[in-house]
Order: sequence, then C-alpha cells, then structure tokens
Amino acid sequence: MVRVTAMQPRRTNLLLLLLVLTPLALLAWLGTYLIRDAARSTDSAMQAVLAERLAAADHQLVDDLRHLAEQLGQLAASAAPDASAAALGTHPWVVEAWASHAGGETRVALDKGTHTPSPGDDAASRSISLRQALAGYGPVDAADENQPFLDIQSTEPDRSRQTVWMTFVKNSGYDIKGTRKHAAAPPSGLSGWHVTDGDFIYWLLDADKSLVCARLDSRQMREALYQRLPPPGLPEYPGRMELRTITGIALHTSGRQLWGSGGAPAAERKCSPPLSQWVLAYSPAEKEFPQPYLFPILLGVSSGCLLVMALAWTFSRENERELRLAQQRVSFVNQISHELKTPLTNIQLYTEMAANRVEEAGDAIARRQLRVVETETSRLDRLIQNVMNYARQQRDRLSVIPREIVLDEVVGRAVGNWRLLLENKGLKISTGFGGPASMSADPDAIEQILGNLLSNVDKYASHGKWVSIRTETAEGCARVIVEDRGPGIPAGKRRQIFEPFERLRSDLNEGVSGTGIGLTISRELADLHGGTLEVCPQYKEGARFILTLPIKKP
Repeated sequence: MVRVTAMQPRRTNLLLLLLVLTPLALLAWLGTYLIRDAARSTDSAMQAVLAERLAAADHQLVDDLRHLAEQLGQLAASAAPDASAAALGTHPWVVEAWASHAGGETRVALDKGTHTPSPGDDAASRSISLRQALAGYGPVDAADENQPFLDIQSTEPDRSRQTVWMTFVKNSGYDIKGTRKHAAAPPSGLSGWHVTDGDFIYWLLDADKSLVCARLDSRQMREALYQRLPPPGLPEYPGRMELRTITGIALHTSGRQLWGSGGAPAAERKCSPPLSQWVLAYSPAEKEFPQPYLFPILLGVSSGCLLVMALAWTFSRENERELRLAQQRVSFVNQISHELKTPLTNIQLYTEMAANRVEEAGDAIARRQLRVVETETSRLDRLIQNVMNYARQQRDRLSVIPREIVLDEVVGRAVGNWRLLLENKGLKISTGFGGPASMSADPDAIEQILGNLLSNVDKYASHGKWVSIRTETAEGCARVIVEDRGPGIPAGKRRQIFEPFERLRSDLNEGVSGTGIGLTISRELADLHGGTLEVCPQYKEGARFILTLPIKKP
C-alpha cells in the first residue's frame, strides 16, 4: 500500500534566506571596497602632496649648503694653504680653521675656543681621516651622479658621541640652478663637507695635496638653515614639519601646528647628502586634507540593503499567501476525493454482488454489462487514488511499504484488470514474463504504475491495436516494459511528460479524460523503490516505457 511520511522541512525559507543574504553580502562588500578605495585615493593624494613638501624642504637645505660651500670656496681660492685657512677664519660662522700640508704637518690658523674636541676629533685626527677618505676617490665616482654632493666614505662611529663622520665631495657636474652633467673634476681642486649629525667641517684639497679645513659653529649654521624652512615663497604649513637626526634627536620644528598635528608623522624623508644623518617628517593637521566623502556610498549601500529587505519581505508575504492557498486547494481536493471514495466503494460492492447473482442466473448479456461497470469503476478508483496521492505528495511525501512479491504475478494481475477494457477497444495484448522468482517491492505501487501506463495506452494509443507488457531480469535489476504502436513521444517531450499536469496535446475535445498526474505519481513511486521510470529513446514504432527496479531480497 501507499502511505505518507511526516512533512519534510520546506526549502522555501532557506532559498529566501540565500536570496536575501547574497545581495546583502555583495552590497556590504561593494560598500567596503568603495570606502577603502576612497580612503586609498585620499591617502595617495595626501602622500603625493607631503612628498612634494618634504622634497622642497630637503632641496632647500641642500641648496643652502651648496651656496655656503661656494662662499667658503671663494674665500679660500688662489692662496697658499695657511693663507686660505686664515681667509676661511674670517667667516662669522667659522670657529676653527687649519691647514694640513702634504708632508703631514697641521697648522691651526684660527681657534675661537668655542669647540671642545673629543678624542679623535681634533684638527690633526680629522685631517688624517679626510686624507684616508680622499685617497680612494677618482673621477669615475662622480660620472653619473646628479646630486650636489657625493658620498665618498663613511668612517667608523665615534663611540663617545654615538655619531658617524661622513665625507662628501662637491659634485662639479652639478649646476646650482639645475642638474646637468659635466666631466668629473680631477682629484686636485676638490672640496666638500666632513660632517656628523651635528658637526660641520668644510674642506678644500688644492693642487699640492694640501688640505684646508674650517669647522663651523653648528648652532649658528643650523639656525640659518632652519629659518629657510619652509622654503621662501611658500606659506607656513598648517601641520608640523619636524627635522631630527636618524637617531631620533629632535633638531627643529616648524609649521602652525594646528589641532591634530601632534600625532605620528604621515610622511618621512631622509635628507640628501651631506645631510644624510637628518630626517624630515610631516604630521598634517586635522582639517588640512579633506576626508573621503562617504555619505553617497553609505546612502547607496543602505538604500540597496533596505530595498533588498523590502523585496524579501514582500516575497515572503506573497509566498506565504500562495502556500496557504495551495494548502487550501490540496485540502479541498483531498476532502473531495475522500467523499468520492465512499459512494465508489458502495458501487463496487453492489456491482460485485450483482455480478455474482447474474453469474448464477447465467445471463451473459447482463454479465458483460456488469464487467464494463466494474472496469469503469476501477478506472475511476485509480483516478481518485492518483489525485489523493498527488495531494499527499504536495503536502508531505509519498512512501512505499516493500514486501516479498513475485513480480510476474503482480504484473499479470494488473494486466488482467485491464484486459477486458483494452480488448473491447480492439487492442491485442502481448505478454512475456521473465522476472525474478522473488524480490522486495510494494505490489500496490507497482500495480498503480502499470495502471497509469496502460491507461495512457487506452487514451492515446488505442488506434495502434497492439500493446506489449513483459518482464525481464538483467544486471541485478528487474524491468517491466510496456510498448505500444501509437503516435509515440517526441524527443523534446520525454522529460516534460513526467511533470504534473503536462500533456502532449489537448485531447479533452477528443473525449480523452485524465488528470495529467499519473506519470508524475508513477515516477515518484519508482524513485521510492530506488528504481527509475524512463521513456526509451531508441523505440521508434510508438512509445516504450521501462520500469527498472532493484532486486532486493526480502
């Protein structure tokens, strides 16, 4: 027999949830992407502006040192080493000047006493370090450089002050008004800077290999450099421009330092030679750079989310309404079917009683008429059963109750129920039995499947005058094959005919009745057995349905 199991969980809510969450997730991702992209664009624009500011400040510092080197070079030009040292001493920023001759003798021309040298920081020691650095310098070192000063050599750190003495030579191929390449200057006539992060020594090497040096007052020199920040002609920056050493010692702070500029620097730049031990950093003020305008993005994403949720709510309401109507319709059909079953049962009962009485009386005509009544009653019962099964399938789910059967007996009984009706329409019935001796299946379900298939032969293929029902066993499966010589089923309709209420053509006007759910119920019952119900595509003389069932031992 066929019964129903508990209602399966509906998938509508899950589908609705996916339809809502998917666009919401996409909108959230899009909003996040747009916000981050706007933030990146704003940050890139800010970094470009800050990089330009820091580059301008760095250029100003190095340019001022280049001018200072030019001034000191003019003071020491065209004179003997001692005289050159004395001339350098006339500059107000120079606190110590000396000349180191080629023979190694060092003569101090000026010492204002404001500088107390640490060990290894006196005039003689600095001269020795400079000569060592310049010993390995050649014209090739400056061949492809576009910097005002070139780094020659970094000496060992002075452990007493944790600083590094670095030597730089003035690039003769650099024009103070703009970069252009020239042939590098020969080793004679070189000049440049010998510096730490706080001490500055100007040096000059003449043609006789004599070295002239001048130590500058660091405080005066730095104050002069700081006064030129920001570069002349540029307004004072709203944020904070900081100049510090690479070891973190603050040297100078400029800018208006408005609110918000006290945080960590947003951009940094290491100064160009000979100020390689200095670092420029800038912290922008709060309102200096516009923040990304996120309101349109947030408005668009929020509107999209609200629209999706509104559509989901509307869909949910409509779906619930349609489900309620569908349940009401199924319930109505189910109730009507049950109401029809009661009088139909009485008709079948009294028909059997009348048939027995006619059989005893020997009235052949009455017996033939009663058989027609029995056949039509059975067909009406099958149609009502299909409707009830479909209603249960929509409400819950069909199920089968397998038991041990002989397939050939079940098929033979089903064919016997239809034999009289089919033969009355002129159909020749061919049968062949080769099914398994025993298997596990629901006999009522198999009879219902065969009844639906033979009903279709009666309705659509009776003019073919032939129908074949046979069973066979192959590859561990039992097959029931129903063939006819009717109009057949087009290739494009072989799946469609198993859909509910689908019919190949409208035969109502031709006197063919039916609900259009027989094949739907039949395939469902076959699936519940673990089998299949298919249309054979190779059969060309009509239609061939193949019911395949696994042979399960009881």
